[in-house]
Amino acid sequence: MSSFKGIYLCKLAALMLTGFWSAGVCAQAFPSKPMKIIAPFSPGGSVDLMARYICLSFTKSFGQDCVVENKPGAGGMIGMSTMLAAPADGHTLAMMPSNLSIIPSVYSKVPYDTLKDVAPIALVSSTPLMIGTHPSVPAKSFQELISYIQQSNGKVSFTACGSASPQHLAGEMLGALASLNWRHIPYKGCAEAMVGVVSGEIPVWFSNYTHFAPQIKAGKLKGFAMLGANRTTFAPEYPTVAESGFPGFEASVWYGLIGSSKIPASVISRLNEEVNKALNTVEMKEKLRIGEYEPIGGSVQKFGEVIRSDMIKFETIIKKANLKIE
Repeated sequence: MSSFKGIYLCKLAALMLTGFWSAGVCAQAFPSKPMKIIAPFSPGGSVDLMARYICLSFTKSFGQDCVVENKPGAGGMIGMSTMLAAPADGHTLAMMPSNLSIIPSVYSKVPYDTLKDVAPIALVSSTPLMIGTHPSVPAKSFQELISYIQQSNGKVSFTACGSASPQHLAGEMLGALASLNWRHIPYKGCAEAMVGVVSGEIPVWFSNYTHFAPQIKAGKLKGFAMLGANRTTFAPEYPTVAESGFPGFEASVWYGLIGSSKIPASVISRLNEEVNKALNTVEMKEKLRIGEYEPIGGSVQKFGEVIRSDMIKFETIIKKANLKIE
């Protein structure tokens, strides 16, 4: 059914039932055309994967085609701008990681207001972060790694999943707490950074555990500690940074579905409902488990609170590290 025909039938039904046309009644026809989820990062990464999982579930539940469009660049702002420029009817959405809460504090020019222009829809998943190194680093424990870096007189550097990524800020936060004289070497993303560490160009890496796991198994990287508040069930043998001398340290990455704040509330609610249904299926839980992702879900309000609290947390870290990107 075409979008025009769907709207026409909706109006006709409203007239027959009530004697007048109601926009609220027509909103129930959502979705009326194919859907799109924009992934503001490169194909093959975690953001792209989460977008494809949700897109596939939407195709099944809504009966409309759903495609993922990758729009990488500027820390996610290019993809965000593309999503916000589309009609605010709920058919074009975006999948964003925690970077959503970082961008306002680190970029001097942001073409949108995160709190005014962006509508949280649903948290999808989170993944534990890890600190690890190239095998040539002589440390055998996290405490030894910290000592090794402290004694290197600034010769040890680290990398992450791009400038101003949650992984990058985790490195800056640990550096401040442990008084580490090191600097961040930026790469475009997690995949490029992994190549740099595996090749021995950069000794220390902050990234998702799912990126580390196969490299550790192959003997190409060493893992030292998890960055979450608690040990992860995916790799319980690794201690947390918090229990290894830095109580209170916590860093993780979440992924969430967002849209324009101009999308009708009824549509936002429907999208949130469908995401939560998808996350509760056995199929989705297994997909996430295999990739070392934890399903989250929850209300629109819960996601909004996470975005706001993270904006405050990241702003503090960014000011201390004096980070700024033009």
